[in-house]
Amino acid sequence: MSTSLIIGAGALGRSTAEHLLNAGHDVVVATRRPLPDTDPLVIGGARSIACDITTPEALAAVRTLRLSAIVACCNWPYPQWSRMWPRATQQLIAIAAQHDASLTVAGNLYPYALGSSPLGETSKIDPPSALGRVRAEVWETLFDAHKQGRIRATEIRGSDYLGAGAGAGAHAGDRLVVPVLSGAAAHPIGDPDQPHTWTAIRDFGRLLARAVQDEHMWGRVWHVPSAPACAIRDVAQALLDADVRLNGQAAQTHPRLQPIPGWLLTALGLFSPMMRQLGTVAYQFTEPFVLDDSAARNELGEQETPWAETIEDMVRDFHTRRSVSLR
Repeated sequence: MSTSLIIGAGALGRSTAEHLLNAGHDVVVATRRPLPDTDPLVIGGARSIACDITTPEALAAVRTLRLSAIVACCNWPYPQWSRMWPRATQQLIAIAAQHDASLTVAGNLYPYALGSSPLGETSKIDPPSALGRVRAEVWETLFDAHKQGRIRATEIRGSDYLGAGAGAGAHAGDRLVVPVLSGAAAHPIGDPDQPHTWTAIRDFGRLLARAVQDEHMWGRVWHVPSAPACAIRDVAQALLDADVRLNGQAAQTHPRLQPIPGWLLTALGLFSPMMRQLGTVAYQFTEPFVLDDSAARNELGEQETPWAETIEDMVRDFHTRRSVSLR
């Protein structure tokens, strides 16, 4: 049986693996350290291996697998992007070429030029940040290898993701969900009333999984169908409204949002490389940042998960985790 290799076990890697497992695929999840036997992916049928995709040893780590597809859902802290992504890209190409496997990479909207909203797959590539330049170069390298016939490459791009399991690093993850549903103030960056596209983790994973076998998708960039753009204040209010629907009450009627001022972000950047890099992409929350996903809708027939369903899953996940922590 041919195997799909998922690089990374974060939110997108897990969602992709779940979609493939549910479709009957043989799935191997590669992380720097093997997943424990109690991990839901392992329990669900995925195999786990240790593999650092940034090192030459990655090729040997997967040599005995009969790979038909690779899905790269790996990521690193912002300050490491310029060092890690070029290394990972070369190893991904080498593994895909060695196994004659399709290669799909989870991407983002950082490469697009300022003021290009709504952002489509053919929007101008003019990265306004060093992080955007890194991601633009990743796809340029992959696409060059694709055009040369060395590999079959695809990049699936989405906006900031949200959903159960988004984690602490996501703008609409724990840093928003936990304080809002706990009755505290949340501290987003930028203008909390600017329209912004949010991509559901489930939808991101589904399109990544589809690219494993859909030859029509290979050799180009696709945007994940996402719910209509809304401000982060609207996301927070939707969480509270869903809490009332599901549980009869919420910790507050309206969300308290106290945005981090730009000057403070700049000041923090003097001491924290992570905050310094975060400041370079804060423009995504100071002006409309809207995704054009019409290609995947029109050509692939894809649709987003209903907004209410995604939000309610986030509320249920919050209460489940809180009840576990209180035991």
